[in-house]
Amino acid sequence: MQTRKRKDPELLSGVDPEQDCQPTEPNIQLPGKNPSKVNNFDYKGAWDEVMKGNLVAKERLDSWVPQRGRWAYALEKASLWVERPFAHLTGTTQLNPFYHSGTIASFLAIVVGLSGFYIFLFFQYGIDASYESVLTRIEGPFLARVGRAVHKYASGALVITTLLHAYRTLFMERFRGQRWLAWISGIVMTFIIWLAGVTGYWLIADERAQLINDGFIRFLNSFSNLGDQYVAVLTAAENSGESWQLLLLLLIVHVVLYLIVVGFFIIHVLRLKRAQFLPELHWTLGIGAILLLISALFPVGMLPKANPNQIPDIVTVDPLFLFYLPTDGNFWAYVVWGGLFVVTVIGIVLPWLPHRKKRSAATSASENGAPTIIPIDLPKVNIIKDRCTGCTKCALDCPYGAIEMVERHDGKRHKYIAIEDPSLCVSCGICVGSCDILAVTMGDTPPEIMWATVATRLAIAKAKAPEGKVKVVFTCERHAAHGAQPYLENGQVLALQQGLEIVTLPCVGAAPPDLMSRALDAGASEVQVIGCPPFDCANREGNIWAERRLVRKRVPRLRRPYANAPITAVWLPPDQFAKGLQTPPIMTVSERGNAAEPNYLVSRRMFPSLNWRNFVAAFGLLAVVMIAQIFLTDIPFTPQPSQTSQIRILLDNPAQPFNRTGAFVMPQNPVELHLEVDGQTVFVQSYSPEKLFSQTPDPFWGEFPISTGNHHVQLVYIDTQTDATTILFDNKVDFQQGQIVRFHYKPNRIIRCFEGVCCQ
Repeated sequence: MQTRKRKDPELLSGVDPEQDCQPTEPNIQLPGKNPSKVNNFDYKGAWDEVMKGNLVAKERLDSWVPQRGRWAYALEKASLWVERPFAHLTGTTQLNPFYHSGTIASFLAIVVGLSGFYIFLFFQYGIDASYESVLTRIEGPFLARVGRAVHKYASGALVITTLLHAYRTLFMERFRGQRWLAWISGIVMTFIIWLAGVTGYWLIADERAQLINDGFIRFLNSFSNLGDQYVAVLTAAENSGESWQLLLLLLIVHVVLYLIVVGFFIIHVLRLKRAQFLPELHWTLGIGAILLLISALFPVGMLPKANPNQIPDIVTVDPLFLFYLPTDGNFWAYVVWGGLFVVTVIGIVLPWLPHRKKRSAATSASENGAPTIIPIDLPKVNIIKDRCTGCTKCALDCPYGAIEMVERHDGKRHKYIAIEDPSLCVSCGICVGSCDILAVTMGDTPPEIMWATVATRLAIAKAKAPEGKVKVVFTCERHAAHGAQPYLENGQVLALQQGLEIVTLPCVGAAPPDLMSRALDAGASEVQVIGCPPFDCANREGNIWAERRLVRKRVPRLRRPYANAPITAVWLPPDQFAKGLQTPPIMTVSERGNAAEPNYLVSRRMFPSLNWRNFVAAFGLLAVVMIAQIFLTDIPFTPQPSQTSQIRILLDNPAQPFNRTGAFVMPQNPVELHLEVDGQTVFVQSYSPEKLFSQTPDPFWGEFPISTGNHHVQLVYIDTQTDATTILFDNKVDFQQGQIVRFHYKPNRIIRCFEGVCCQ
């Protein structure tokens, strides 16, 4: 079974393949032969500088290669270690879900939206009505119950895949340059996804929602008195039985947050050419089937209904969304939120932090191993206009739309000319590999430098290699940083001992097919391309374009006489470079005889056929991961320690106690609101006469822990000058374990929310 059916255009309409796409023969001279100059590039001078080790940085091929920070290599190494079992168990790198984390996340976002709309059809509004509708109308019928489970499990998987996608983007450093917009929009989108998930749990009005609501009140009160006002509105709605407006507003917020996520997703892919919104069909069908099956087998279930007069005993929480609840109200809350704030700030400024200035020997192939100083900014695409024939290949191959074709008006016979936009360039070099007429380069470096570098380094390697046989290997920066690093250290000593000459490029897509055939003509015994697996290219499409050019499915194609020449390609993770070197070509039996012969053309393919065993293993692993997610996102915790109760006080208008008879008895001095338990002052709030009566004062709300047992509770105003008291409450209360005793003062009377009897 083939996993890729995509067919992309090779040329834009209006291009004449015979006139606009004829390659130029670069006149590359090997060292020791007659020196020549092509397009003013001095190959003899370049050869002398290579021999001396003094080639200027701007005229070195390795100045194109990005140098990531050590932290990025460490993160990538950890990721490769985690990914290795998936490839081992599935028997292929094509079915590694980590490579598809971005498209899987977008698919899950669609599932979340559709399943959310479905369960919305059964939802009702109101503190009591919302809970009852979920309990009876959603958890009762089978289809609605499955729909709710799909919504919950897809939401959790969406967070996981989004974080995995961000992690991979981070260690590949795909946040620099023009990609800052995708990175920043991704950070914002992740935050909004989390917020939408919290509001989703809030809508159910169960004990978990009660804790979310209490945490929201504390959050508002941490920087203003909005929490007190919110409690007053919530209590009024609860007493009047008209709480449906609040739940409707919460649902609107929930839906709007999802729509904002959709908007930021559009921004996220705005600068991508050929952006993929969905994974391949087998991933879409497989993940959808797993979600449905697991949702049918593992329904979400219900927690007890929220009880404002009782602290929940044991509540299960989802750490993907509600990680903060166990820390709410204690010291660790500052640690958690402070840490997240610091990480977020670092993530936001990361695209503008400077690059490293020193390049290690691992990417300085065939050098003496000493670090070299290079420019901080990588070179950007540069079109040599006089050479451009308007073939459109570079514009089509660029993954980021940094090249645009416009009609020519300079009298030349070609219809188009390529115009670069360096502000959109990520320095991947894929456009260089698409141009076989040497009209595209990076920065000020002549495009011939790639050809000259390969020729001169091949000559050096042949002189040093045993029996003069050298295998030229083209690889990318990721492989050079991991699996190829031992071969590149100390001036490629190990590589030369094995008859290898390794050429590191920013991406294997930067190498034109003619460069490989030229290497064979120059005396290489074999040429090999070792690139990243499908869908794992740091530059999105570089490995795919390289493969399609080598198998003659995309221009510029490998020339027909070299179709079955000893040019091979392997597409493996960056830490399996050594395995790639040892991979033999595929042997097939020709039509002319029974002897098996190397089939180099087939050996270059990136997408070999898969069988049912590969898919069963891949989706079996996904099912195991999904089941683990279900249990790991339903962790129980106890909100309050045992033998603890609470007092909660609400004064809609703190001035009302001075208006019991309808006429204000204005205190002449400042007063203090005291909460006293068994004669001990627990809380004091000061009010001046001006604050109480110059305008309507803000509501007052407070919560205070208290041990279980019988306690004498007093709530009084005390004049700070005369000690005169205005009593709001004075009585003994028997506090049960986990009980919340609420006091809500109304004009002319005290009403206790006690033993289920709440405010009128």
